[in-house]
Amino acid sequence: METSTLSRELRLEVAHNVRHLGGYRTGSGTVTTDVTIRSASLHRLTERGLEQLREQEVLTIVDFRSDVERERDVTPDTRRYGIRVVHAPVFQHDASPVGLANEFPGFAAVYAMFPEMGMSAYRTLFETLAEAEGRVLFHCAAGKDRTGVAAALLLELAGVEDEAIIEDYTVTELLLAPLKDQWLPQMRERGYDEERAAALLAAPREDMEATLRHLRARFGSAEGYARAIGVSDTALSAVRARLTA
Repeated sequence: METSTLSRELRLEVAHNVRHLGGYRTGSGTVTTDVTIRSASLHRLTERGLEQLREQEVLTIVDFRSDVERERDVTPDTRRYGIRVVHAPVFQHDASPVGLANEFPGFAAVYAMFPEMGMSAYRTLFETLAEAEGRVLFHCAAGKDRTGVAAALLLELAGVEDEAIIEDYTVTELLLAPLKDQWLPQMRERGYDEERAAALLAAPREDMEATLRHLRARFGSAEGYARAIGVSDTALSAVRARLTA
């Protein structure tokens, strides 16, 4: 049975844009499992939020943020709950849409860079998912850009239809709404007007459409990408087995 997009959301105290990738029907008739979870930064988590992570059987977190981001917004210590954190920065300099705002070429152009500059990070995600016990949560800052590309890779690898991959991406804009009031003033201080700032927090479907086209033109498929960055056949098989049921 397919799962509605918003019913995938996990409520943690306090984290935003947290949802599993389960319940999507694949081209072969299987359905994706809920073993993988995408999220925005976890630095706001309370003690109760950490307990909730463990209750959700999350045993591994893959953090796509740069060292600067991790030092600025520190994730609470998860080790006492038996949760390990794997650092896998997609980039170390600020190649985010916000960082490129003065010359922002659009999300599709930015996302096209992520598979190249983030080869090590995305390989780490595949390999971690292949061998990890429990559920795996992966995140960046907003859970939209670096995380959105990762979610698209996993869903495409599982055989999920493009329309569902795009929907999974676009719902981010709705789930980030509570953060806009916090972020907009900060972005204004950096010189962005409200319209520009709001655009940088958007998740336009056409940009994920373009991202999927680029992925296939450049690598053939998510599987082709995974092989190109050194993910083994054994790991790929294990990832697929965990993603679908």
